[in-house]
Amino acid sequence: MAPSQRREPSPPSAPPLRLQKHGGIFTAVNPSDWLRHWRHPNHLMLAVPWPGFFGLIGAGYLLLNLLFALLYWLDPRGIAGVAGETTSFAEAFFFSVQTLGSIGYGAFHPASLFTHLVVTVESLLGLIVIALMTGMAFSRFSRSTARILFSEVATVHNYDGLPTLMFRLANERRKTILEATVQAYLAIDERTTEGHRMRRLHPLVLNRDRSPLFLLTWTLMHPIDDRSPLRGRTPRDLAAGEAEILVSFRGIDATLERPIYAHHHLPASRVLFGEGFVDMMQEEEGQGQRIDFANFNRTHPCPCASAA
Repeated sequence: MAPSQRREPSPPSAPPLRLQKHGGIFTAVNPSDWLRHWRHPNHLMLAVPWPGFFGLIGAGYLLLNLLFALLYWLDPRGIAGVAGETTSFAEAFFFSVQTLGSIGYGAFHPASLFTHLVVTVESLLGLIVIALMTGMAFSRFSRSTARILFSEVATVHNYDGLPTLMFRLANERRKTILEATVQAYLAIDERTTEGHRMRRLHPLVLNRDRSPLFLLTWTLMHPIDDRSPLRGRTPRDLAAGEAEILVSFRGIDATLERPIYAHHHLPASRVLFGEGFVDMMQEEEGQGQRIDFANFNRTHPCPCASAA
């Protein structure tokens, strides 16, 4: 082949991707995706639940001590103060535990140059490991969590003469959230005029999408007017397009003064046409009004005009 016709070798192809659907949005997932977490240990330690966090710390601590116990065990007479003439594996393991934690009871101590060198390395590594674990634990404790409760269903019924989509939010912490903002979208499969199928996100304009103070509950309303992407869509249309209502919440924790985020999705099967939420404000004789959270997800039949 002539030099002008020589072709450069193609770069190695990326591992195949498959698609998974999460809350109305398709995301690319690698079959070996779990390896990504081990390449980013900081993300893994922040993402796993608390039992997994302590489990990973315990497993790492055990493996590290087993590794150094094997190194100490290579020199049978490298540790003084052992029960026998040579060091057993159990004694090497507990000597490693004492060295890594800078405990030093005085019974075991290094007796050879090799053991002294291993102790030096383990002591330095112990300082680094303790600093890393302390930083990760502090990051988890100081991280803000939203604790926002979303209603299990959304309703569509008449409100001020218009069909209106409604859903509820509740602040589970019962502590003030500042500058709360909510955004809602309709995710639905659509086809272009050329026949291409696409997953589209249409913004749903809310009557009130901001609140300077959010303490207890909040009912969000989207009027289905001429500008609404829900206009003219029947429950059958929404089901055929695998429609979902995507909700995004953000605010500032008044106690920690840090931003908090939450999100939720409601499939078309949970959008109830001709239903309305039961009022959460209850009158009690001699006690005024109180909020009944038992009615948070309860609905009742309510007139709904056609959205066509």
